[in-house]
Amino acid sequence: MFKDWFRKSTPDKAESRKSLVLEAGIPPEERVDQLPLSQIQFLRHFNGFGELPDDPQLRDTLLRSLQDPNFLLDLPRGTAQRLLSPGGALAGSGIAADTLLRFLNLMHGEVTRAMYIKAARERLGARGIRFLLPDNVTVPPEERAIVETDAHGLGAGAYPFDAMPENPHPGQPAKYYVRVILDEPS
Repeated sequence: MFKDWFRKSTPDKAESRKSLVLEAGIPPEERVDQLPLSQIQFLRHFNGFGELPDDPQLRDTLLRSLQDPNFLLDLPRGTAQRLLSPGGALAGSGIAADTLLRFLNLMHGEVTRAMYIKAARERLGARGIRFLLPDNVTVPPEERAIVETDAHGLGAGAYPFDAMPENPHPGQPAKYYVRVILDEPS
């Protein structure tokens, strides 16, 4: 079923956004009405981040913004600009733009990783996810353990779909990235 993500945009803006999304390999029939971010996961990172005011209205506004599919189109910078602009939901809140942007970047990584893992579950022949680190990156021991441990017999950093580790540092971006583990061709 086709979901029209672009109904609120001008034709020129919609056309540029549509091509960017399609070039990323996401066909229109796979659009979602809400991004996969639970309130529990959001609060875990919001509370761990600790640089934003502990305000229920702020939390609700950010959660709604992060669950909205337009977050992927606007990206963290566009979302921050929209929220803080005159007439935006956070206009006059006193929240520093760079603080909000750091939080939105953190959550962008969490949301896109969750979407990748969710899509991988549905891929024919997928057995799990492998967590990897970029070359020459320094990470805390808990994050390195996720990437180096073979707890499920699938190899270092590999996890079946029912045993996915969470980012071990709430409120901080994880430096690892993920790849699908596929069955070996027969």
